[in-house]
Amino acid sequence: MSLFERVGRRQAEVPALHVAVDMGEGPVVVLLHGIASSSASWRHLVPLVSPLYRVIAIDLLGFGGSRAGEHIRFTLDEHVEALHKTLRALHLRGRFTLVGHSLGALVSARYAAVHHRQVGHLVLVAPPVYPHRRYLDALGHRMRVGGYLWFYRLVRDNRLTIVNNAGRFSRWMPGGALAIDDASWQAFSRSLEHCIEVQTTTTDLAQVRAPVDVVWGSRDQVIVPGSLERFGSMHHVTLHEIPRADHLLRLPVSREVARLLR
Repeated sequence: MSLFERVGRRQAEVPALHVAVDMGEGPVVVLLHGIASSSASWRHLVPLVSPLYRVIAIDLLGFGGSRAGEHIRFTLDEHVEALHKTLRALHLRGRFTLVGHSLGALVSARYAAVHHRQVGHLVLVAPPVYPHRRYLDALGHRMRVGGYLWFYRLVRDNRLTIVNNAGRFSRWMPGGALAIDDASWQAFSRSLEHCIEVQTTTTDLAQVRAPVDVVWGSRDQVIVPGSLERFGSMHHVTLHEIPRADHLLRLPVSREVARLLR
């Protein structure tokens, strides 16, 4: 089997994604939500930008209205392939702006690196970037990365506890911010393992040719500042820290993203 045949077969096995929002006219903005969430998490941003843009919000593989078969491992490449198949079906013309939050930011960075002719502007919101600890100078940052990775493995090993308590936590979270149940567990746990715990985001970002804005809150619970500061040395990357904002897509973060798009 040739390389092209293998790529075609792999793409055929990855399903297209659910397009939850497609509204407005003008330059295209594609929104990708975070892990254990759905396109509903963009509810603050969509009204801010849809009067000027065509806004497309897509549910990632295995989340929201996007389903996946048992053969899917939820690797970063599979997320990118599913997104590429979906966008091709929309027949978009010209370059678009790609905005990703959390897991969606990691998927967006890889997509922009691989399909660089399609992406004219990349916005990464609260990207959970965890480089190898030897690349972090500060001891506190190295310990924080290790602590996060240990916690994520603990979460993956305790399915029943996480699923049974997710409903309680979701009542205190903004709508669409947390959705972990039996149906989405494989997508959640495998994406956590294959996309967040093991990642190449720094390398991906270095290959992106479009301007990149990185946005995060000063109180973000999963961000290691040292990992994002490294991005600032890249000539095409601009960093934006929002005071008192956390990891969720609340109104202050949405307003900053809308400002960057305009």
